[in-house]
Amino acid sequence: MTSLEKNIIQFNKCYDFKKRNYNIIVHSPDATGKYIFIVDILKNYFHEKNIRAINQVESHPDVFYLSLPLYNKSGKMERVVNNDERLIYEFGLADKFDNFRVGTDIVIDQIRELREFTDLSPRYDHKFVIINNCNYLNHQSSAALLKTLEETNSPCIFLLLASELQSIKDTIRSRCHTYQYIYENKDTSYKTYFDYYFSMKPGLKNIYDENEYLNNYNLFENELSSLYKKEINPLSLSGDWMDRGSLCIDYLLSLFYILMKGFAFDSENNLTGVYQSLSKKLPIKSSRSINIIRLLHRLKKDSRGNLNKKLFYDNLLIVLDKELY
Repeated sequence: MTSLEKNIIQFNKCYDFKKRNYNIIVHSPDATGKYIFIVDILKNYFHEKNIRAINQVESHPDVFYLSLPLYNKSGKMERVVNNDERLIYEFGLADKFDNFRVGTDIVIDQIRELREFTDLSPRYDHKFVIINNCNYLNHQSSAALLKTLEETNSPCIFLLLASELQSIKDTIRSRCHTYQYIYENKDTSYKTYFDYYFSMKPGLKNIYDENEYLNNYNLFENELSSLYKKEINPLSLSGDWMDRGSLCIDYLLSLFYILMKGFAFDSENNLTGVYQSLSKKLPIKSSRSINIIRLLHRLKKDSRGNLNKKLFYDNLLIVLDKELY
């Protein structure tokens, strides 16, 4: 049974959608499959209610999909990003789509439009609001959403996606149920760390299959090994790492977490082979991995700001090169 199937079963045990209103935060790291999960939940709902479904559930008249806005050159909002575009933007791989600039926040005008949607009666039993992702709400839009969550004129189910639960304002969290999407599959074995990482983030599969954004991620292990052995100048990698986007920070974090705890894996652990392969290339102690993980967490926060990307990756590689000893 896949992680998706297990989550659908667990979610349906918790929520039968027989009440008038639900406010549910669904959280897990980016690209782990929670958006696909939400789409399947809605498809199952339509099927059980004998409601004629359409290919794109976001286009159903009883569904309101909300995400980051896309602006034209005049500053007018043209549409919102879809989930694949959101992930590409989130991981620093692009900041424009169809020549439209991605906005950095979900703004209050979008919440007002959402409110108008909930003021009208549904065609069937419920209206659905999908917010992808709540971490993009600014102060004004969070306050406006709070009022909407407290009371709607129509039966409405809010499905609020979040990659970082702690980043959602307490006032919103207090008015919602929370559901943690469990995405790890402990029954699968992996040949390489690259295979493991992307299996944990199925939302990246389309990006990986259809674009060239992630083609060089399998080079990280050998590059880190060369840094460890002092075979290359760390700054020689800066341009390549910058082109791979901020996803590389998350990729490195997961790698060093395995190096940190891998010594305790037994032969039955599905990551034992991955750890053994990594530790041959990077034979560092757990304490060293912990220091690097702390460094990467700090840099991950910095990567979200307006900064000189070349200087950011220069600094990352210089400090990482130092911490490998």
